[in-house]
Amino acid sequence: LLFTDNILVEVMTMILADEGLYAAIEAGLRKHMPLSDFSGADRLNQAMQYAVFPGGKRLRPVLTILAANLIDGNQTGLIAAASAVEFVHASSLIIDDLPSMDNAPIRRSKAAVHLVYGEDIALLAAVALLNAAYGLFAKAPGLVEEAVECIGVTGMIGGQTVDLSCTKVPLHGFVLRNRKTSALMRLTLTAGALSCGASLREVLALARAGELIGESYQAYDDYVDANAQSRDIGKPAGQDRRHERPSALAVLGCDYVEHNANLLNQAQRALEDQFGSIEAVSIIMN
Repeated sequence: LLFTDNILVEVMTMILADEGLYAAIEAGLRKHMPLSDFSGADRLNQAMQYAVFPGGKRLRPVLTILAANLIDGNQTGLIAAASAVEFVHASSLIIDDLPSMDNAPIRRSKAAVHLVYGEDIALLAAVALLNAAYGLFAKAPGLVEEAVECIGVTGMIGGQTVDLSCTKVPLHGFVLRNRKTSALMRLTLTAGALSCGASLREVLALARAGELIGESYQAYDDYVDANAQSRDIGKPAGQDRRHERPSALAVLGCDYVEHNANLLNQAQRALEDQFGSIEAVSIIMN
C-alpha cells in the first residue's frame, strides 16, 4: 500500500492509462519475440508467447520508457530496450515457478508455464527469452555490460541463490536476497536511458533509484505474500512462509513501514538531484 502511494508510482499509474503506450509496448514485444522456424519448435514458441502474453501491468517496460524520457537523446532503440527488459522479467518468472525453485502452480491467474508445456520446454523458453534480451541489449553501447551486472551472480541470480539457501538471515543478507528484485529494477531504469545515450552521471542516478525502488517493491511483495489471497494476486500467496524464507515483515517487524518509506524517499531524492522535479516527467514516443 505504501509503495503505491509514492509519487514515483503515482506518475507511473497515470502513464499506465496511456493506451498508445501500451500498444507500442505490445507491438514491440511481438516484433522482437524470438520465435523459431524450426520444424518441431511449435511448443517452444507457444511457451514463450504464453509466458509473455498477456503481461499484466507491464510495469517494467513502462518504467524503462519513463526513465528514458528523462534523457535528452535519440529514442530510436527505446522500445527494443523496453522489450528486452520484459523478456528478462518473463524469463525470471518461468524459472522462479519451476518445481526446483518455488514450485508455483499459477502465475498471472493461469497455470505456470512448466505445468502447461513441461519443465523441459519451460526451461528452454526461459533461456530463449533471456538470450533474445541480450541480443537487444547489444544494440546500445554499455547496455550488455549493465545487463550482465544486473542479471548475474551479483544481481538477480545471486539474489535468487541467497533466497533459496537462507531461511534466517541478518539484515545484510536480507538486502543480498533482495537483489533478485532490486537488480532487475535497476536494469529497468537504466536500459532505456543507455539506449538513448545517457551520461554516466545520469545512469548512476537511475541505477541508484532503481535499486531503491526495487528494494521497496520487494518489501511490498513480501507484505502482499503474507496478507493477500492467491485469487487476488494471480499467484500463490504465503510462499515465504511455506518455504521458510526471509521476508520484509519477518526481518523488519514493526519497522517495515518506516523502512519502505525511507527507501522511496531516497529514490526520489536520487532522481531529483540529477533531473529536477520528477512531477514534470511525461511520456514522449517518437
